[in-house]
Amino acid sequence: MESPAKKAIVIGMDGASMEIVKNMVDWGHMPNLAKLVERGAWRPMVGVFPTLTPPGWTAVSTGSWPGNHEVMDFNIRALGERLDQTVWGIDTGLSKSEYIWNTFERAGKTPILVKWEMSWPPTVTTGIQVEGTGPGVSNHHQIAGYHLFVGGKWAPRRLVVQRDPETLDPSALQTVSEFDPVTLKPAEGWTALPDSEKPPLEVEMVIQPLARGREPMNRGKNGTPKAFCGLIYAATAQGYDRVRVCRNRDGRSQVCDLGVGEWSDWWLDSFEIDGEQVRGYVQMKLIALTHNADMFELFTPQIWPSDGYTQPASIAREIDEHVGNFLQNPARDALGKIDDDTYFELLDFHHQRLADVAQYLTGSRDWDLLMIETHASDYTSHFFLGQADPASGAEQSVLDRSREGVFQTYQSIDRMIGRIVDDIADEDTVIAVVADHGGTSNQFPAVNIRKVLAETGFVKYAENGKIDWRQTRACDVGLVHIFINLEGREPDGIVPPQDYETVRRELIAALMEYKDKATGRHPFALALTRENAEMVNLWGDLVGDVVYALHPEFDGAHGKQLPSVSFGMGGQHSAFVIAGAGIKPSGMLTKQVRSIDVAPTICYLTGVPMPKQVEGGVVYEALNDPDWHLK
Repeated sequence: MESPAKKAIVIGMDGASMEIVKNMVDWGHMPNLAKLVERGAWRPMVGVFPTLTPPGWTAVSTGSWPGNHEVMDFNIRALGERLDQTVWGIDTGLSKSEYIWNTFERAGKTPILVKWEMSWPPTVTTGIQVEGTGPGVSNHHQIAGYHLFVGGKWAPRRLVVQRDPETLDPSALQTVSEFDPVTLKPAEGWTALPDSEKPPLEVEMVIQPLARGREPMNRGKNGTPKAFCGLIYAATAQGYDRVRVCRNRDGRSQVCDLGVGEWSDWWLDSFEIDGEQVRGYVQMKLIALTHNADMFELFTPQIWPSDGYTQPASIAREIDEHVGNFLQNPARDALGKIDDDTYFELLDFHHQRLADVAQYLTGSRDWDLLMIETHASDYTSHFFLGQADPASGAEQSVLDRSREGVFQTYQSIDRMIGRIVDDIADEDTVIAVVADHGGTSNQFPAVNIRKVLAETGFVKYAENGKIDWRQTRACDVGLVHIFINLEGREPDGIVPPQDYETVRRELIAALMEYKDKATGRHPFALALTRENAEMVNLWGDLVGDVVYALHPEFDGAHGKQLPSVSFGMGGQHSAFVIAGAGIKPSGMLTKQVRSIDVAPTICYLTGVPMPKQVEGGVVYEALNDPDWHLK
């Protein structure tokens, strides 16, 4: 008996709401995805709560809800520890549910994962995995994050937008220096100088291994700085217009020579971390240099290693030989510092390289399941989308820049989708394009739950500014959970067990009655007991004693909003598009689709057993023949 599909491709778009994806299709920004929509089925998909990366992708990949797989958040309650102690959620070892790629392996089939979110450390045994840790700086492999060398009259290119906290957007570190100031001075002691119409200047640019990485996820503790010497010269009479980057003050030791707006080629260099040499790829762009050299800006994106980021390890060497260097983070954390054009140039390289890697791996060996993910849609949610909708109240110039950023992001994603569909899929392949959660624009300042708990008397602070646990009755953990500081359960618990229910009811009432002073509106959409939180698919000891949700206008891009809201041009419904083998051209489906339905639908179409802890169902409405297995 042959299954309707022999192979499956799942393309992930982090933070891509079906609302905004359909707008991008309808407005002509995603012609390749439009073809899949036309020949397949689609629907706004109900995802997880909180609307967040770790629970979302784990649900898609296992077919089970957070209450089952237990990957609740980026920051998960550390049972038995004080309420401010958490477990970092980017870790496959936390999942209590089987991943679909392991299901395929159990059936004797071969999965290939290319930067599939929330899949590290690898659990593949016979398949292939390329990266897969987390968004942006959340990875175990990078040698260094970006470096932005600036001098003179330089200023960042910020948008007037509230910044989502790291608990929601860990792909943008907010407690590290955003740029690397340098000083331009007359060149001294150089040999083999290029011809210059003005006296050459020099600048020292130091790359710091491990810079701009998430400390608990860094590949080491200490990186040895590596300096490059930049010679700024005037190739024409107009003034300074080029920089020659060298290893020392000898023009013949150059690694690149750049004019304004030019990128260097990637080159493989050596760096020292914890006393050991590691090799990684470096690239530079001269973003700006004025003719009188009163403003200088040179950018170096993430330095990614040539090996060590795949399972098995030999795959990295194959990629290095047959494809070229990999890049995990297309400078998301530099958005608003560098110019938008530089970011989108790097984003296009990133997307095309993901497609290159996928095409090479699927073309060089037998395979049955390809899973590939981009985080760019979430990057735009946290940076551009916040001010892209008129609901944000942004002035026209900010609105225009933000909308253009959203459009360019989805255009770049669509080009990657086009290559994967055209170059890898055949008539026996089913293709699903899915998201873990959505994204919305901003309207009002996001509610700070810790501040609300302090204002309502549940959190108390000591004179040193830290939480006074002797007077604190409840505290937030992660995005949507609030735990009672219960005596006998928490190390510093003060609420007697007999008062537990009374305090919990008081807390729920305080949240629902809370009124935002600036708007006079109630920001909380709901507040539930742990027992009632099963209605949003949360249960177990890791779930707060009280779980709450915000109305979208009082949240950031996503996270504390319910998975079924729409707001402005976006929303929190996850994208779901499916086409190809076994799928009929259904258009918009009438029946509900949930994120836990993706894995079982792919398994059913390919004749693979269901994941062991599956809770989702098959999207039968989209199938050509729902009863194929009976024939």
